[in-house]
Amino acid sequence: TLERVEFDALGAMLDLEGSFVASRAEAVRSALLEWRNPELLFRYYDDNRQDERMAPLIRRWLRAIFQLSGETLREIRRASAANRRHLDMFSEEVLERWYAEDCPGTSQTKTLFMVGEDAGSCLRVISSEGSRYNKALMGYVLQSHVRVLVVTDNVGRVMARSVIRLLLRSDTREPVIFADPMFFTLGFSYELQAELLYQARALQEHMGVPVVHACSVLAAPPEPGSCPEGGYVRRVTELDYDVVWVELLECDGVAPYTYSEELPYDELLQQHTAGVLTRTAEQPQLVIAVLPRSDSPSADRYARERQGLTGWTIVPEKPRDDAGGTRTNNHRSYFGPATAEPPPDSLPEGFVAPALDG
Repeated sequence: TLERVEFDALGAMLDLEGSFVASRAEAVRSALLEWRNPELLFRYYDDNRQDERMAPLIRRWLRAIFQLSGETLREIRRASAANRRHLDMFSEEVLERWYAEDCPGTSQTKTLFMVGEDAGSCLRVISSEGSRYNKALMGYVLQSHVRVLVVTDNVGRVMARSVIRLLLRSDTREPVIFADPMFFTLGFSYELQAELLYQARALQEHMGVPVVHACSVLAAPPEPGSCPEGGYVRRVTELDYDVVWVELLECDGVAPYTYSEELPYDELLQQHTAGVLTRTAEQPQLVIAVLPRSDSPSADRYARERQGLTGWTIVPEKPRDDAGGTRTNNHRSYFGPATAEPPPDSLPEGFVAPALDG
């Protein structure tokens, strides 16, 4: 039958016997129905199958999706040895809050896989660039320190989003949540911006961990001249700037690639390297973002020059009473305290809160 041929083809792709795939027919059918564009799974594998590091990882991922292995997606994301080397840098209390069902944002792999597709960004699967950029998607999908703040429509399409990552400060070795730029599928919207700002405030309140973005300034520790073992900063003095840079680190991960968005002074002040980042056995640690510390002589100038230029710093059309910046003991925050109230602005027609899973 045609279905048997399809099972044989899926088995050949995943290095499994077609008869075994056929024996799991119900699970395979169910998985295909759960994905909004399941054909993209196979397109993605085809784009990356010549990469000797990506092909086995994608097969492992697809086997878990179709329940064709003894491993679940949650186990890959949370228990893989390489992922654990990053996760073990954080306390159990922080991880419990990050994995909690009421943690703002979503860790749904279906949503993380589609962040490029819906926004039409360089991470999309359907692209003339092949796997040049989208190979970095596994750095989102298969690593549980990555979530996304998201607003979706009634078919699950992402209308606005910001990828967020639980990272380690290079100086104090403390946790910080870095939020990527806001992306809007149909153009900037004050209403969508208000929802993402609300989610970020709620996330910071829920986690008790700083939520920062490209225009943030990290607070210096009580004794700025000292760092714990392994801690470090970089000082750059150029073009009338004097900046103490703190690197935000992904210590290891199962994915060989991830993506880092451009930061304001990457070229002028050696802030960091943007684009697709490659992990190696010799260098498993990746620098996802770099921010100035408050004891930098140019810290206030850095923040001032970026105001109003990104979704995180554009003044909302209808500012909330709690939308003003606050200062915590860990960082200068551009998110006010979270409240239990929903955002006052209307949301897109058909908005549904994303489902949460690990």
